[in-house]
Amino acid sequence: MSAKKSKTTGGGAGSIKTMRGWPPKSVLNPDEGHLWSRTVVFDLHNTLVNWTARFIEFANSHYGYSMTADDQRFYSFQMDPDNPLSSAEFADLFVAFARRHEGGYGDLEPYAGAVETVKAIKKAGIEVKVWTWTPGAAESRMNHAAGSYNHGVAQGVTRKLVAKLGIDPDRDLRFISPSRKKYEMVQEHIPLIVEDSPETAVGVGQMAHAAILVPESYTKGVKATNVLRLDDRNQLAPTVISFFEELDAAGVLL
Repeated sequence: MSAKKSKTTGGGAGSIKTMRGWPPKSVLNPDEGHLWSRTVVFDLHNTLVNWTARFIEFANSHYGYSMTADDQRFYSFQMDPDNPLSSAEFADLFVAFARRHEGGYGDLEPYAGAVETVKAIKKAGIEVKVWTWTPGAAESRMNHAAGSYNHGVAQGVTRKLVAKLGIDPDRDLRFISPSRKKYEMVQEHIPLIVEDSPETAVGVGQMAHAAILVPESYTKGVKATNVLRLDDRNQLAPTVISFFEELDAAGVLL
């Protein structure tokens, strides 16, 4: 029985999330001679690891705010005019959070079920990579230009988090700017990325590859070519596995 026939649709926890035209035609029918790698790329922060909730707890404890992660309407939530954090407060907090082993970046943890999700995908014969951009202790600019990125506490903690997820940080972790992900996916014939960033997901879709968006408050309502938004994080493993089963059935995997 093909993966397509065995698929269950709908939004319940643990079910496969699908929609018309998924997997995308551009992925199922690539150029003649093109084969895809049996590999999925995951972003890390707010995809496998809970960043926003921990950062907001940190901000609330310092400034007495009562923000919650569910209130965040934008991926770059410091730009939200309804956010009580000033630009200066956000910049100071970002730097302080990134350099702390305790009470900050060092306290980040995978989402509940994330380890099991990675394990199930790998058990299905799919390689799992993590491509992420970690904050540096002296950097809070949005253009990611400073050399302090990917160094110090944040990089060390990131490697430990990736290992905790059951992924080899020496082999399968890549520190990469968000804007580079879609290009390296093209170069390496990787068909699918899992993201929380609408901008990155839409960019990947526009390159005729596929992207899955996790269900964060700021991804609600995002509809774009070759982008599928989940209703529940428990849908992640079965949806990724089903995607590759369909590519396998189409004969377009290496």
